[in-house]
Amino acid sequence: MIGLKKIIDYLDITILNIELYTVGPEWNYRNVSNPYSRIYYITDGYGTIRHHDRTYELRPGSLYLIPCYTTVDMFCPNAFTHYYVHFTSRLQTGLDILSIFECHYQETVTGGLINSALFDRLLKLNPNKELLDYNANKPIYQQVLERAIKLDQDKPVSNTFETNAIMRLLLSVFFSEHSHPQVINTLHGLKRFENVLEFIQDNLDTPMTIGQLAKKSNLNPTYFSNLFSKLIGTPPLQYINKRRIEKAQELLLGTDETLYHIAQQVGFCDEYYFSRLFKKIVGISPDHYRKQEQIIHQR
Repeated sequence: MIGLKKIIDYLDITILNIELYTVGPEWNYRNVSNPYSRIYYITDGYGTIRHHDRTYELRPGSLYLIPCYTTVDMFCPNAFTHYYVHFTSRLQTGLDILSIFECHYQETVTGGLINSALFDRLLKLNPNKELLDYNANKPIYQQVLERAIKLDQDKPVSNTFETNAIMRLLLSVFFSEHSHPQVINTLHGLKRFENVLEFIQDNLDTPMTIGQLAKKSNLNPTYFSNLFSKLIGTPPLQYINKRRIEKAQELLLGTDETLYHIAQQVGFCDEYYFSRLFKKIVGISPDHYRKQEQIIHQR
């Protein structure tokens, strides 16, 4: 259990954007996917989001989570007011913990610790992190990331501690079933295969085999593959491909490099195979993904 506690203790949470904002009917998008996670707390009005094959009604008094790299549809018939928080939650390996965990995505929080006052406090601790560029034709992810890092460097230590505590409180709401089998399995998997996961994350641009990964765990390939699948929740090669596509999403938003060079940086010699796999995992082609991010309203 000490090892599992360390995993959570070393979680690096970075707020990219936070604001209290009202959206209208223009908030109507399909197939949105970002390399950061979102938390919404609705204070007034009504909207909907759809992801993981389920539709969630955005209503006052509830908290909503959209994990990073999740494809989501968004719709607002009239207007709603909400606090939004865009953030990353990375482990020491660079892996975002919300990209692998199964958890709840909606929780009612009326009458508890989660309320507007808590979000107002989080806003005060993180000033100037609203989205300043309202030109919907400009890609902003890389700009927002660099700006958030700069703002955090100048933040008082006390603000960093308190921000971290509040974000952990918000995330804990979505993991209320502590005995959920896959959550427990994944935590054990993160510890059991720590060196393997770190190796994968550091070598996404190079070929990897089951035998090579099994050797790092001192296991035979078949047992390694079965245990990895059970604990992490996906077979090793599927896990590697998902991490590669996630890295590609970051490169598509953060660089102007060609699809060919991005494919090579995430371990694919064949640009066309890369594009097919990207569309299979994300739901849209790499070209569409990059262009969509240039025209989508980020709220």
